[in-house]
Amino acid sequence: MSDARELLAVREIAHAFLLADRPSDVQQFALDRVTPILGATFSLVMELGDDGELLRPVAQHEWPAKHRHWIGALRVRVGDGPSGVAVAERRLVEVADLFADASLGAWYEVAEELGFRSIIAAPMETAEGPIGAVAFYFADATHVRDEQRALVRVVADQLAAATDKSRRTDALRRANAALAEANAQLERQAVVWNRAERARDETVHGVVSALLTLAAPGAPDEAASRLAAVHALAVAARDYDIVTHDDFAAATADVDPREPLLSAVATWRARAPMVPIHVDEPTVLLPTIRGDLPWLSRLLELVVGLAVRSACIEGGTVNTGVRLGRGFIALQVGWRDASTEAAAAVAGDQPPSVTPRILHDVPRRLAHDPFAGVREAVTALDQPLATVLAGRLGGQMRVEESASDEDVEGGWTLVFPVEADR
Repeated sequence: MSDARELLAVREIAHAFLLADRPSDVQQFALDRVTPILGATFSLVMELGDDGELLRPVAQHEWPAKHRHWIGALRVRVGDGPSGVAVAERRLVEVADLFADASLGAWYEVAEELGFRSIIAAPMETAEGPIGAVAFYFADATHVRDEQRALVRVVADQLAAATDKSRRTDALRRANAALAEANAQLERQAVVWNRAERARDETVHGVVSALLTLAAPGAPDEAASRLAAVHALAVAARDYDIVTHDDFAAATADVDPREPLLSAVATWRARAPMVPIHVDEPTVLLPTIRGDLPWLSRLLELVVGLAVRSACIEGGTVNTGVRLGRGFIALQVGWRDASTEAAAAVAGDQPPSVTPRILHDVPRRLAHDPFAGVREAVTALDQPLATVLAGRLGGQMRVEESASDEDVEGGWTLVFPVEADR
């Protein structure tokens, strides 16, 4: 063997190290170039697993064809055999004649099957420790010369460097990808925060405008009703601020959907006894919904209040009920206005609207108005608050309106998911 061939092989391996994207490219190239120079029959590169105990093959040259199908399943424990000893003791291991070494008797059968008699194995090491081994197998008993040992050590060092380089590059790529994702997440969160801040500013502006309207000069007997309206608006504004805040967290428990509905109905029957509220309560066993009972009760109180407010004229009624669908529970709250005034509005081609009736009606009612107290208890924020709160509790609120020649009606449906087998 000439020194020129060895130097050429080392130079080519170093060149491959600089250009390769993956360590397997360098590993395979090195084995293909060096194995013939050493006169070895076949060769193998093994890397240390994450557990630090087992070596697994990652590249091979001329491994016996009839045994290649199981090479992927091959595992060598650190400390066993020449390659395992090379890693455990971090030194070059030479076996000139395996069958002449009684301590390697466990390897006789493997050597006979694969057709080798001599081995030289070198550890692949980095600054953090050994990461694998490269081994060359000879069919005959072979005494390795000094220049062969030097070449094997150089190859082992270059393969270790290539593997280390690849691992550090992969780690850098993962870190960059994680940083890019974190930056993108921050940008998305910033957009959400900006939208929330704008919505909150608009809400505060609406509340201030409503408060200024309520505080306008008027008759002394309107002071109490204005104070009640201001209090209701302040409570709604407080709740809206809570549920739209980033750290809002609702408790989760199994809740019977009828419980918050019946609680809200009882509250509004006491506040507005002049408005009939009917409950269509199913007789079948209903599944529970996962939610926060106090906030669910507040949500139903808002929605039933909106229906009561819409029905606050002679002949107005409110209907509530619970409906079970495939994978969801629907809490329905509707109102019906069968008054002459409503029918006239339809006849005049003026479509009714729940929202204007609630949001733009200033509580300036005569003292004898039997519905004045109800109107003052429902604020301009109740519907936006209910919409947001339904979403934060894992549900959805839908607004429904319709009109005919005889009456005007509308309502809201709160939909919450349930498990099919609950």
